Amino acid sequence: HKTIAGVGFELYQNQPNPFLTKTVIGFHLPEAADVKLTIFDETGRTLMTKNGNYAKGYNRILFDSEKIEATASLLYYRIETANFNSTRKMVKTK
Repeated sequence: HKTIAGVGFELYQNQPNPFLTKTVIGFHLPEAADVKLTIFDETGRTLMTKNGNYAKGYNRILFDSEKIEATASLLYYRIETANFNSTRKMVKTK
């Protein structure tokens, strides 16, 4: 991902998508921030949360679905900071 001047908070589509077990979730922060990643299924059941402090600019989190109990193929991921939040869909293949 190229960093574009003036980009604010951005949550990118996971790569690859669909994925078998591992996928990368990328996001861009306008400033360093505490970030909470939540993975959940279509019923809203939380499957995993991860908290961390991330630098200004482009960041990525590797998600390994083997570490959670995910029977659903359609999952959602949400990134939250004090000032922003965004949610996207991802597809897990069997």
